[in-house]
Amino acid sequence: MTAQGLFITGTDTGVGKTVVTAAILAWLRDQGFSAGVMKPIETGVDCECSSPANSDALFLMECGGIKDDLSEVCPIRLKPAASPFQAALIENRTLQPESILSAYRTLSEKYDWMLVEGVGGIRVPITRDYGVVDLIRDLDLPTVVVARYQLGTLNHTLMTLDTLKQSGIPVRGVVFNQTVPETPDVIEQDQPRLIEELSGATILGTFPYIDNLNTQSFSPGKLKALEASVDFSGLIQK
Repeated sequence: MTAQGLFITGTDTGVGKTVVTAAILAWLRDQGFSAGVMKPIETGVDCECSSPANSDALFLMECGGIKDDLSEVCPIRLKPAASPFQAALIENRTLQPESILSAYRTLSEKYDWMLVEGVGGIRVPITRDYGVVDLIRDLDLPTVVVARYQLGTLNHTLMTLDTLKQSGIPVRGVVFNQTVPETPDVIEQDQPRLIEELSGATILGTFPYIDNLNTQSFSPGKLKALEASVDFSGLIQK
């Protein structure tokens, strides 16, 4: 039986997609589901010396105790820290999105749930004529949009939600992630409400800043604290 799944995308790079994906993975496993994960494209990674400290794919695998082959979890790995299309041009490589779809089909047969973390935002190019939004559509997955508190979030988040809607991709909800230790100011704190009002999208909650983030940050005890601020159950309801 093919797994149910979610595609975790973001309004930009560095918004905390990996943090949110790791937490959802831990929550699903805590609920008794078997859950797999993919970071199908990773850039800025030296394949010869990567570790959970500098590889999102390996970080997620360690967080979830995932023993799948790295080549399936992350079929495309590129050293330049750039969009996949630009990084592939630098390395003189031609990327094949079908390798991602094939790996997903294989992994999804093994689990109740599959989580797929995107690269950058939804308009990031993978090839000249194929982007992240096309990958989401081909995987046929609903999305979770990760946003952060900052000036510009309204624009970035609303454009992301509009593009997903125009592409016929369901949005399960928006998660705000606090990427810095400073408490959001009053303007930033109002951003989730405004996005919900302007877009109609569900705000699933807010992730607090996680100090000293590591693969033990989503242990059962720490997960309970996150459940107070994020509606995890809303993620898996159709």
